[in-house]
Amino acid sequence: MKNDLQLKALAIEEFVQKHFVDDKGCVYTFLDKKTQAPPDDDFFADAGERHNIIDFSVPGFSRRDVAMYENCGMCTGAYLMSLVYRYSIERNEETLIKARRCFKTLKYIFEIGKDLETGFFPKIYGGRFSQETSSDQCLYAIRSLDKFYEFASDEEKKDIDSMIPAIADFWRKRKYKYDYWHQKNMQWPVFRFPVFMLIAYRHSGEDKFKNEYERLLSDWEKNYPPQFNLLGNKQKGLVEPGEYEKKFHAWIISSMPDYFTMRMMELEYLLLNDPDNPLVSRWKQSILDMWNQAKLVLTNNGKAYYMILSDMDSGKLRRPAPCDLITSITGWSSMIARAAVQALHFYPENGEMKKNVQNILSRLDINDFTYFDEPERFPARLCFKTRFLSGDSITNWLWAYWQGRCQ
Repeated sequence: MKNDLQLKALAIEEFVQKHFVDDKGCVYTFLDKKTQAPPDDDFFADAGERHNIIDFSVPGFSRRDVAMYENCGMCTGAYLMSLVYRYSIERNEETLIKARRCFKTLKYIFEIGKDLETGFFPKIYGGRFSQETSSDQCLYAIRSLDKFYEFASDEEKKDIDSMIPAIADFWRKRKYKYDYWHQKNMQWPVFRFPVFMLIAYRHSGEDKFKNEYERLLSDWEKNYPPQFNLLGNKQKGLVEPGEYEKKFHAWIISSMPDYFTMRMMELEYLLLNDPDNPLVSRWKQSILDMWNQAKLVLTNNGKAYYMILSDMDSGKLRRPAPCDLITSITGWSSMIARAAVQALHFYPENGEMKKNVQNILSRLDINDFTYFDEPERFPARLCFKTRFLSGDSITNWLWAYWQGRCQ
């Protein structure tokens, strides 16, 4: 007999299939919350002049193109992860068919990227090639392809065995530098890439990936400084306060849905696939450090503050006033829930994590899977960001639920 949460999961998956999946199987990044369909050009009528990516302005593409596919690799990868976990429980053929379609979509994006170079995994704005990518798009892609591998056909396994090493090598050859919007030859956070190298080595057997994995880890102290935005490090004096923090005598806690969810994807894989590494104890401690900060941004209604302040003297939390920084509530709390589910594999007795995951999963429903809420906290030209349903939010909810069921 299905319980209420399972019934919700099935309804949410049906909604994703009906509204979020395009004709190629790609999961949209954003929908118009009012119409539950991709935004039209009028959706952005109050956005003002085009400036930069902050207001979804990418040369050669409409804002609609960007909104629909900004995180297409992440959303499709997260959805594939949820389907693989569901299939591992139920062995339902319909679920496997959906998973195979996600795989074909990731392969489709990979093939489009060959217009630049084999291994370039692009953001396909408007469903076509762009020069834009990001390491998080690639992280979701290679982790979900690796997870799907167990149930893939021989031909699909052959494709995965070539795709993952190519994506990893794209970054290795560039020393983890690539353009990001208006930033040319940007240095991406090096701590993201050991997991790329380890997955690539497991699928290729090529020593260049094994050697690079070991090189990155051997240089840990240089490449992995104390995580700069963790509250504990700030309180210990390891990080100088910024101008805003000095002005308001409070530490900023922000971007935890992004930070915790990405970092946990990396640590989970490293801990499961390199359990004898000398850095394991530090990896596990990092999980607790991240959780102890992430829990501070969660709200009672299952959402999260994208930014909150911790008083430098008392430690008391308070919300910032509306300003140029993002200070609203977000439905991306589901990403924190998913990261916490992964963390629970290593800390299964942590009741606080369990309680918060359950609260998020039970509280959030279709209209709660937002990008940002509270338009009064945004400049007028950015208020459109509060009118979205988020593909990241909804697919990470599904992933959190089905992985939680497996555990």
